Amino acid sequence: MTLTEVSYFSRKLAPFVILLFVVMLILFYSFKLVLLFGQINTPQISTLNPVFKELKPIEFAEASSSAGHTYIMDTVEGEPVTATDAAKVFLMPETKFRFGYKEKISLIAKNLGFEGPSLEYVLSQKKTEGIFQDGKRKLEIDITNFNFKYRQDIVRSPELFETNGTPDKESAQNKAVDFLKSLDRYPDDLALGRMIVTFMQYDKESSQTAILEDNKGANMVEVDFFRKNIDDYQVVSPNYYNSQNYVIMVQVGDQGYQVVGAQVQFFEKSEAQVGTYPVIDGKTAFEKLATGSGYIVAGADIQDKEIPITNMFLAYYDPETYQQYMQPIYVFWNQKLNFVAYVPAVTDEYILSYSTVK
Repeated sequence: MTLTEVSYFSRKLAPFVILLFVVMLILFYSFKLVLLFGQINTPQISTLNPVFKELKPIEFAEASSSAGHTYIMDTVEGEPVTATDAAKVFLMPETKFRFGYKEKISLIAKNLGFEGPSLEYVLSQKKTEGIFQDGKRKLEIDITNFNFKYRQDIVRSPELFETNGTPDKESAQNKAVDFLKSLDRYPDDLALGRMIVTFMQYDKESSQTAILEDNKGANMVEVDFFRKNIDDYQVVSPNYYNSQNYVIMVQVGDQGYQVVGAQVQFFEKSEAQVGTYPVIDGKTAFEKLATGSGYIVAGADIQDKEIPITNMFLAYYDPETYQQYMQPIYVFWNQKLNFVAYVPAVTDEYILSYSTVK
């Protein structure tokens, strides 16, 4: 074959060779796309690591049983949703007696304005809390972890409501943060979490407090602190709408904010001692709610027998009193009715029975 013939046939076959190459590329990448789509839509089975073996059940101290109602799913999906097949469980190490606690709790009391005889504390009956009090105020501090509860009797403090200003969200948040920092009880988990601000109006004549939609007419404000999310899952409190970590303040005219109530009940979770446990699916969680194995934390006084659930999601439960583990739960919610119920999410095989715990 001459060079002229080779050149001629090359020009003739070139379009077919290019077309064949393009078709092969399309087939190759189409095959990869199918494989990738299959991986995305295949349920991912998480690697379990139940390092703590069986867990003590979550204690919902002030919740009531979900029995006595019927529930319907009134969500976009129309059925219970499953968030994941497994979730983390965190150890919350128990704190022990601390040397030097006397100086620490006395400093906290001083920062709150206790002085003279009121700076003398007594230990609680269980010997775990130092208690300071005067005629109007009471401060209780855990001597092992320095969690505290502070209350001022506003009924016996009418001077706070002689001349009031109007609190605003940003300044209230800043003042609440500064207050917790001054007591050295502002953990990183709270600093990185969300805050909720609630405006209130206190009437000293009737000694009644009303919750307001905004700051119009408000003379008191509450700032609630919640832990930061865990793996994009929200951390919820025993009361859901309010946290066990909060600061309540009165806006006293030009004097600024006066703290009249505050509390931090925070237990450190270990970032090193973490297990991975199987989680019940959404359908099972809803069945537990319907059969009375759920816990109503808001809206327990609703008279309606049938309660529509407008949202459900997985979250982590942040206890107000010490518990050994931080565990995941399902949250069932109806915002309009202010109804919230919790269902523990770890599968029953890894939960000790109450009789075993006792």
